[in-house]
Amino acid sequence: MKYYIGADIGTTSTKVVLFDEALQNIDSISRGYDTYHSQAYYAEQDPEEVLESLLQAVEELLERHEEKRDDVAYMAFSSAMHSLILMDEKDQPLTKSILWSDSRAEELVEEFKKREDAETFYQKTGTPLHPMSPFFKLLWFQKNTDLLKKTKKAIGIKEFIMRKLIGEYVVDYSIASATGLFHLQDLVFDEEILKEISMVPAQFSRPVDVEEIFSLSNPEVLLRTKLPSSCKVLIGGSDGCLANHGGDVTEPYEAAVTLGTSGAVRITSDRILLHPEGKTFCYYLRKGQYVLGGAVNNGGNVLAYLSGLFYEHPDHFYRDLSKNLLESEPGAEGITFIPYLYGERAPYYDGHLSAGFVGITPRAGKKQFIRAAVEGIFYNLKEVLTELERLHGKVRLLKASGGVFENNEMASVLAGVMGREVQRVEASSSSALGAVRLGVEAIRLNSKKKIEVFLPGEEVLQYEMNFKRYQKITKTVILLKNALAAEEEEED
Repeated sequence: MKYYIGADIGTTSTKVVLFDEALQNIDSISRGYDTYHSQAYYAEQDPEEVLESLLQAVEELLERHEEKRDDVAYMAFSSAMHSLILMDEKDQPLTKSILWSDSRAEELVEEFKKREDAETFYQKTGTPLHPMSPFFKLLWFQKNTDLLKKTKKAIGIKEFIMRKLIGEYVVDYSIASATGLFHLQDLVFDEEILKEISMVPAQFSRPVDVEEIFSLSNPEVLLRTKLPSSCKVLIGGSDGCLANHGGDVTEPYEAAVTLGTSGAVRITSDRILLHPEGKTFCYYLRKGQYVLGGAVNNGGNVLAYLSGLFYEHPDHFYRDLSKNLLESEPGAEGITFIPYLYGERAPYYDGHLSAGFVGITPRAGKKQFIRAAVEGIFYNLKEVLTELERLHGKVRLLKASGGVFENNEMASVLAGVMGREVQRVEASSSSALGAVRLGVEAIRLNSKKKIEVFLPGEEVLQYEMNFKRYQKITKTVILLKNALAAEEEEED
């Protein structure tokens, strides 16, 4: 029997999963690493620490399954998007790995958006104009340092690991399509965009398709992990795209909704579909398939913040969450929560947005505030889904994953807010599975787990009215924020 390893390089940890020939999950191990915030708005990791976490996890996984070691056919990779590492002429890092959440380029992005041709950058690449984009990270380095003059290669964390494993700089089309530098139609680094940062295609990794397979040529890695010399490396793609592939979110009428610390809504399409106002992303999944979506900054992190406000012991917030939702009515006594506690990506891509409760009356208590917060987070996701449906058509089924949806009431509220059937799915290893599945597409996924379904009830109309109110308030908040910023600029 053959076995496969799926490695998912995330922003908090790397997870490696061992799959059998039927793509059933045998075992998995995660190893975390630190994120460094050396200055305000910085979010960086040490690429060597990430690599070490991967090697540790593979080593320990195979020690547990010694008898399967020699039958591992390949290791396939998924990775978080938007990271950036500058490498020098000696192939040593000039920088740490700069994460998607690094927002030091925020002011540059706002200035760039004022250009008449700004939207053409999105139309070429499918990457929204936001500080997460490596294009803007590189633009920041160009304007604030001399490091680009010393840069041999500008790469992401997966490319750093690939070079260590296979001995060359390669990037898959999926990761490349999220850089803001890559022409989504032509599948090349766009020379006109690169001119903006005085760089050339040779300073980037060689683009390859997501199913490309390489030899594992590093003898030190083979010796340490004791992987067989026959083991190959399948380059794979980005985590969001592969989560759709591994989670079987492939039909035109369904979408994935994920909610962890942050959240996202994603649809798989057979076409490149670009939003007229740049409010959604479009990334390469594999030949003939693209993932459309929008990622939001505010999810479980908002609930974690509120737990510290409402409870002396934050764990009690989650203990009482079901009770608080069951004992409060949809609409939260007229309170609307604007959830932009950590700025926002989709659909507004504005890091300066902030959160707030609107419509507070003396009738409101803790339960109503908590319900309003939950509804506000879901309304934000519904705004993203609405923009996706403008491009793609109606979605009837949502496949929901993430820790918060282990709570039945949370899943029920999502179904009501969205007005659609919600299936709760296990997706903790879906990106790793999606990567492995690229190499054995003929094998059909066969989940033995019972699918849990949540249907919207009679409260749908109430939620729909509240959603329209939420949209009006959101637009007003954004207008007010912009007006205040303009006044402050005039005063300065």
